[in-house]
Amino acid sequence: MVALRIKMEILKTLLELKNSLLDFVFPPHCLLCNRFISSEENESNGFRPAGLVCQDCWNSLNVLPHPFCPTCRTFLNQSMRRCPSCSESFYLSLNRSLGLFDPYYQTLLHHFKYKRKISLGKELGKRLGELLIQDKFLKDYDCLLAVPLHRSKERERGYNQSKILAEEISELTFLPLLDKVLMRKKNTKDQTNLNAEERERNVRGAFVVRDKIVLIGKRIILVDDVMTTGATLKECSRVLKEAGVKEVAGATVAVVNF
Repeated sequence: MVALRIKMEILKTLLELKNSLLDFVFPPHCLLCNRFISSEENESNGFRPAGLVCQDCWNSLNVLPHPFCPTCRTFLNQSMRRCPSCSESFYLSLNRSLGLFDPYYQTLLHHFKYKRKISLGKELGKRLGELLIQDKFLKDYDCLLAVPLHRSKERERGYNQSKILAEEISELTFLPLLDKVLMRKKNTKDQTNLNAEERERNVRGAFVVRDKIVLIGKRIILVDDVMTTGATLKECSRVLKEAGVKEVAGATVAVVNF
């Protein structure tokens, strides 16, 4: 036991030396404001991704106060599960987003999705989970689903960013995450430069339910990174409702064009 403890201490010291050397050669700077992040700030950062985002920038991220209608983007109070004016949002009852898709969130999500900064996604998922816990409607939902990637795209990226977010939310809320129940059968093209109508056509028929039995009568929170026009979430919701799901709500890190 003593020998093992000494080996662990030596390993810890070597790792600290390695990190110190890396910090000396490549001083950590915040991705959002480019300010130098000191080792003392890194140590006090807790779960937050050390060396990636400073405390001030985390604290300055905008946060939306309430769930909203996925069609007209009107805020809904705690007694409203659906906007009474929007029949188009029949499949997706409401959406809860952490914040508006401003340059800060855009940068964080870009590094998470395309530069393998998984720790950023975990922190964003944790923050979204903390927001959901505050909502009265959460107690009525049974489980979580992550919007799936097509297998070729997930293989290329190495992970599904929505699943990472959902895993963090599940850990905080104790809602089970259903995996491999919803599948993306169509490798849709990137939606960045598509308008609302093109987005809806692009994702139409892209998703299929693999196991209807576990979904019947369930209230589900569907997790994704960004809601733009809502086409992806609504198409997933349509497929889920047709498979017997009772209700679907969305949860995303950010929302565009609020």
